[in-house]
Amino acid sequence: MTDVVFIGPSLPAGEVVRLLPDAVVLPPVAHGDLLRLDVGPGDRVLIIDGFFLQHPPVRHREILDLLDRGVTVAGAASMGALRAAELWPFGMRGVGEVFQLYRDGVVTGDDEVAVVHGPAEEGHRTLSEPLVNVRVALRRAVAAGVLDDAEATLLLELGRDLPFRQRSYRALERTAPPAAADTVDRFLAWHRRDPWDAKSADARLLLTMAAAGAPELRPRHADDQPIDNLHTRFLDSWRARFAGSPAGGHWVTERDLAAVLLLLHPEAPAWHRRGVLAGLAEVDITDPTVEERALEAAHRRGLTGPPPDGWDWLTAGERGLDDREAVLRVLVRAFGTTPYRSLALWMVAAPLRTPRLRDAARQVAATAAALNETLVPRTTGHRRPGGRLHFRTEVVDACFARLWGCAADGLEAAAWDRGFVDLAAFRYAAEPLVAYVRAVGDPRLPAVAGDRTRENTRAGAPARVG
Repeated sequence: MTDVVFIGPSLPAGEVVRLLPDAVVLPPVAHGDLLRLDVGPGDRVLIIDGFFLQHPPVRHREILDLLDRGVTVAGAASMGALRAAELWPFGMRGVGEVFQLYRDGVVTGDDEVAVVHGPAEEGHRTLSEPLVNVRVALRRAVAAGVLDDAEATLLLELGRDLPFRQRSYRALERTAPPAAADTVDRFLAWHRRDPWDAKSADARLLLTMAAAGAPELRPRHADDQPIDNLHTRFLDSWRARFAGSPAGGHWVTERDLAAVLLLLHPEAPAWHRRGVLAGLAEVDITDPTVEERALEAAHRRGLTGPPPDGWDWLTAGERGLDDREAVLRVLVRAFGTTPYRSLALWMVAAPLRTPRLRDAARQVAATAAALNETLVPRTTGHRRPGGRLHFRTEVVDACFARLWGCAADGLEAAAWDRGFVDLAAFRYAAEPLVAYVRAVGDPRLPAVAGDRTRENTRAGAPARVG
């Protein structure tokens, strides 16, 4: 069993290891992080902290995907409590007072758990006080007889009026109106004698329960609500963008593999064409009669006949093609193009997706990423993390026109024949590979014909998206 803990300012990483030995400790969770995990049934993912502003937050479907795969997911304290309160009916487990406040609707604002903190190198040191901590401290002060309900409500509203970046007990004291000065002094004097950090306490509780194998942290079961309509275009797109594997010191995603195979494999246009036509005809991609079967299927749907002058999928130089070839090209381009942001490995024709070709493409993508790291601006000063120089549009076009052996005015048609909906989508996918092509040239990816581990598919062609 593997335990993965996403932690930041709520608790020091060293304390996580002390409470839950052998846990894999990761920084606050962000969008995409869960899709990178290699976990399955029996494993546990414990979410405590997560990013709100610096990075897109973890999406609900990412958590539901883990739950659907049999992974135990539990949360507490901060982002974990927030997501658990939203997803507990579907099997995400929540622990602690902060979770209960959200689950019961006492707290509804995401900002109550938001906190400003330092970088990972400084241990995510907190620089502000989350409002939920103030709320819990006020509740405890009422229970201890230090404040009455009205006074606690007044101080809570004063804290709520502060921007979350500026919230602190000192700021509460500094900004309180004179009429509330005595109440604030009384509360803070008591709080300094008996401090309480609700988020840290909840984080410790979750880790302690996990270490003890508490039954409350059980996997999803039949009593939980079913997870319906999980696999949408959004989730599939996120998985292609984030899921992957390491190679050469770089993380290579499914989208990276798809780009390499579609753009750099010399057989990509031919197999893409066969794949699209096989999908239309509902036959195997290796069927030798795939073109005739596709034309028959298109005729039944009323899609054949001489293309009109304004048929946008044909270039000016292709208007003289015979009707049969013109219709086939239009079918491939109209039903087989997709924007790059939705590019995924399943959109590549099956014979190009063999393990042998994926391994070769992974090495190309890793080498391309390493070369891109050398494209550093020559200016001095601070460099944005991950920032690099990017190739101009004309450089991208010239590079691939030369690689593909086509004229500049035929580049868009060549991109269509590889599944890209327009030049903008092609350029978005191609730019990260320009440094590689200029430095290495043709990667000489393995030929499909000699690969006997070819995946077999029926009607597995890419479909037009968007």
